[in-house]
Amino acid sequence: MRINLFYPAVLLLGVSMFFLFRPPADTELSFYGFAESNETAINYNYPIVIDHIYVQPGQSVKAGSPLLEVSRRNAKESLVDQRFRIAELRAGERVRQQRRQSELAEHRQSAATDLAELDERVADLRRELNYKRSLAEGLKTLTTGEAAYQPLQSQIDDLLAERDRRKAAAQLREDNLGQEMLLDDKPVREQVRRLEAELDFEEDQKVQPFTVTAPADGLVGNISVREEEHVPSYETLLSFYEPHSSLVSGYVHEDQTARVVIGDALEVYSLRSGGPVYAGKVVGLGSRIVETPPRLRTLPDFKTYGREVTIEITLDNVFLQKEKVGVRRVMASR
Repeated sequence: MRINLFYPAVLLLGVSMFFLFRPPADTELSFYGFAESNETAINYNYPIVIDHIYVQPGQSVKAGSPLLEVSRRNAKESLVDQRFRIAELRAGERVRQQRRQSELAEHRQSAATDLAELDERVADLRRELNYKRSLAEGLKTLTTGEAAYQPLQSQIDDLLAERDRRKAAAQLREDNLGQEMLLDDKPVREQVRRLEAELDFEEDQKVQPFTVTAPADGLVGNISVREEEHVPSYETLLSFYEPHSSLVSGYVHEDQTARVVIGDALEVYSLRSGGPVYAGKVVGLGSRIVETPPRLRTLPDFKTYGREVTIEITLDNVFLQKEKVGVRRVMASR
């Protein structure tokens, strides 16, 4: 009699899978995580040139230790653009001044011509008045009173009054044109002075070397630049880590997410034989269920899902950056 071993094998596999992937019992809470250090990305909000690199990735440094020698260099194109803008503004100012001066000269010429015409008309009337008076003086038998000359005198007085009015109006217009010349170019002159001050500053700062130092005791991470490289603004030069991990990022199984809350006390332990155990506290919880990273699964090839948990631990630990650690419950906060 032949025995078919397929069905017993399937049953055995099913039982094994059940025990492997079932969530831990209610009294248990255990999962894996990564030890992580706070990372600082060092960059600047202006372009620089890397003059010298003092450190290597992974090197341990003390606070204030030199990391990089860099220099801030203004591009020649920027300085040329500043000078061109100043020259352009000054050229525009000269054009406006010449136009205003031409307008003022034309106004003066027009006013002088207008007043000269009035003066000529007044002179003609005065000659006519004097001529009539001379004729009357030659007639012994005829007496002529001043009333006879009043129409001519009134015309002369009217023209003289008109001349004074036009002269005053012409002077007022000339004063206004002069004031406009001063006011029109004042903003331009202020802008030119500001650009000149900026240009002087840029010239002084054309090459400004300085040293990038370690912000605290820690480890040098990735160095993203090389010597003599021109680095744009906000580009990361290198990363810097705290000397010891202060956080652990883990993933609790999706069936146990309700059992972890902010403030829970957990134990974080090394997976090495006889490794140390540190007290930790839950300081962050993910907002959704995500796929657990393969390295943190019981069986890396089988997908599991969970909620990300961030645990704070003391800095006096010996965990390496990104070291895999175990996490288990100590006491849940009430």
